[in-house]
Amino acid sequence: MLTRRRGLLGSLAMTAAWPAAGHAQAWPNKPIRIVHGYGPGSNPDIIARVISPSLMTTLGQSVIVEPKPGAGERIAAQYLMTQPPDGYTLYLITGGANVISATDPQATFSTLKDFSYISTITLFPFALFVAANAPYKTLKDFIAAARERPGKLNYGHAGTGNTLHLAVELLKSRTGIQIEPVAYKDQAQLISDVIVGRLDASISTFTNFHSALSSGQARALCVTSEQRWPLEPDVRTVAEDVPGYEVVSWLGLAAPAGLPADIANKLSDAVKIAVAMPELQSRLRDMGNEARASTPEAFRARVVADYDKWKPLAKIVYP
Repeated sequence: MLTRRRGLLGSLAMTAAWPAAGHAQAWPNKPIRIVHGYGPGSNPDIIARVISPSLMTTLGQSVIVEPKPGAGERIAAQYLMTQPPDGYTLYLITGGANVISATDPQATFSTLKDFSYISTITLFPFALFVAANAPYKTLKDFIAAARERPGKLNYGHAGTGNTLHLAVELLKSRTGIQIEPVAYKDQAQLISDVIVGRLDASISTFTNFHSALSSGQARALCVTSEQRWPLEPDVRTVAEDVPGYEVVSWLGLAAPAGLPADIANKLSDAVKIAVAMPELQSRLRDMGNEARASTPEAFRARVVADYDKWKPLAKIVYP
């Protein structure tokens, strides 16, 4: 165990030693669970399983992934709140949970109070997609068409109150355009309706629209990151036409509130090692994600900043 720890310290070029006594010295001494709020085979499930082998190697314990799907992460979040903050039950949290916490007055968890934050794992923007033969060639074209015909254009999203829905509502609030939301339970149907023109547009992920883009059936008008996305450098940003607009979602590891700082830091170091692996970076890139580790403090700061951005939109989702 001592040899493994020295190797870990060397690989991170750290100057401080692991705590010599207390709970962190013995941690971990049993399997670690990662729960998430989506079904088997979902993007969070795949990412949890992609990162688990590296965490297992670094931490020297089995890492078990447990999907707890339902209610837009509410089930997983509420489950985590029943667990002790000992580092053995972790939560692969997404930016969508933060949206729920910020906007839903009936939310039974608070991302600002109920969780400890460990590290981001991936960051990813969304994009505004239209049919390949749509008359809008740029975001400026789309905004101009919406202003010419207020309330006549529409957009599809995956459910009221989720990040994709609010990303468009944020765009509407920044531009003053009126376009009508259409909620879909079936993502495949949403994409199909964009392709054939039943929907004028949809904000979604590059992963969801990968096939439609590859086949030339859809186009990305713009990406929601503040800077052009390295994985799609030719796609303009919303901010190039609407200054100050940015929506970048994320996945990361959290734990119940009260996780000791030394365990959080040890977990954060393990995530840093994992996302530095070229093969893991390549796998995440293929899924439309940019691998990105962070300190616990930086992760919490991101959660707070996003919460503050979404909170004013609560009245749109729950008037």
